[in-house]
Amino acid sequence: MARYQVEEIYGDTVVSSGVVVEDDPMKAAEQAAGQRVSPRALQEHWFRVVDEEQAAVYEYSLAARDEQDARV
Repeated sequence: MARYQVEEIYGDTVVSSGVVVEDDPMKAAEQAAGQRVSPRALQEHWFRVVDEEQAAVYEYSLAARDEQDARV
């Protein structure tokens, strides 16, 4: 498992930040969000996941309702 720095963002403002230990960055974002996410940061409310060990940054938005239903 890897350690990810996960930031919850509204617009350009970081509203929360923390470290999440998870298998992959999407799961880390979902753990922080408390629900499914989508690998597109197209909403005002989004999540940035930083993997410092791999020097990688990922961005996610909350999944649309139809995407959540499809993944269950």
